[in-house]
Amino acid sequence: MKKTEFEPFQWAKDGYCEAPLENPDDLLKSCGRQAEKIIEESEGNEALQEDALAIMNMVATTFLESRWADTDSGIDPDLAKSARESLVRMYILGTQATRLALITSSNDSGKEFERKLISELARKAVNARHNKPGGSRDLKEKIRSIWATGKYSSRDICAEEEWAAVGYKSFSAARKALRNTKDPS
Repeated sequence: MKKTEFEPFQWAKDGYCEAPLENPDDLLKSCGRQAEKIIEESEGNEALQEDALAIMNMVATTFLESRWADTDSGIDPDLAKSARESLVRMYILGTQATRLALITSSNDSGKEFERKLISELARKAVNARHNKPGGSRDLKEKIRSIWATGKYSSRDICAEEEWAAVGYKSFSAARKALRNTKDPS
């Protein structure tokens, strides 16, 4: 059985948008129809159905609360507020639609996709913390450059005398940073 995929820009590919004011409505209608189709064709995949239902709810809320028409007497403050709120909802809808498109185009389930995404974000956060000035990689580089000068006869003495000056919180952390380093020449 062919898997149904979600295409956020299907409305544009289908040739809609002949008049500029039709764009938002066509986008909403297209997303809603596709989400409905995914719900119908993904029986047993509750995570995917919940994602598609969330898109349908966003589409319905945006469609019901948006007023795209302009007024002849200038900009109505209520209309401007409604348009701004609708644009924010459309942005959120776009991000959710992109997420659903990625889930439906891959072989992963929604939960697997989410797990991979969280793992990737966590890995980036950890690397950013370690790479920042004063982070573990910076401290490691500092203590290793001190060791490479040849000023100390052993790694233990180097770590013992320099750990606090470099910024380590303990001697043992500084000593661990000196593991597997070459002897200074």
